[in-house]
Amino acid sequence: MKKKLALLLVAVLTVAIALTACGNSAIEPKDAANIAVNTIMFDKDTDKYKDTFGTSATALQKNNKELFTKRLASSLKIKDGSMDNKISDLYDAYIKRAKTVAKYTTKVTNDDKKKPTVKISVNGLDMAATQDERLADFKAKVKADPSIEKDVKKTAQAVLDGYQKSVAKAKASKKSVQIALNLEANEDQWKIKDDEAFANKLYRAFFTGTAQ
Repeated sequence: MKKKLALLLVAVLTVAIALTACGNSAIEPKDAANIAVNTIMFDKDTDKYKDTFGTSATALQKNNKELFTKRLASSLKIKDGSMDNKISDLYDAYIKRAKTVAKYTTKVTNDDKKKPTVKISVNGLDMAATQDERLADFKAKVKADPSIEKDVKKTAQAVLDGYQKSVAKAKASKKSVQIALNLEANEDQWKIKDDEAFANKLYRAFFTGTAQ
């Protein structure tokens, strides 16, 4: 009888331990935010991202690159896709420079267990500080070849060249941009609310040092 009771107690203890292990083991919101930024922006912590959010960030990264390309091509009035590769190269240059000089910090502003909010403060690339140099560079090109101003594709190429040069030496903005990361509990993982909108705000902050 005592032996059976002892075995029963062991069984109960084993089940209790197992249930404890199966509880909500999601990482802290602040850590989740750091993983989100590192993966979406710089393709780091990709395994951690999948463990944390249950999916990869590939779709978000692809969507942002395509959106960047589409918007810039439209602003340059290029509709035939002929500049897509060059714009893609510029996007990669932004990522590389942001990875080198941009900074960010994270702080939990709402510690709700199921729907926490983390404030991400980003000191992105200060592209406004390079605007005069880009304009001077463009004017110099037009002076050397007046046809640039009359040819849409030549204009686009000159503008992209100017951005490539300025991005390569851009410094981090002294002013930070605030982005809210709203998380939602998903069993033992997290879900990013409005993840595409969040990723887009993240890229803008890192690329321009502004919220626009």
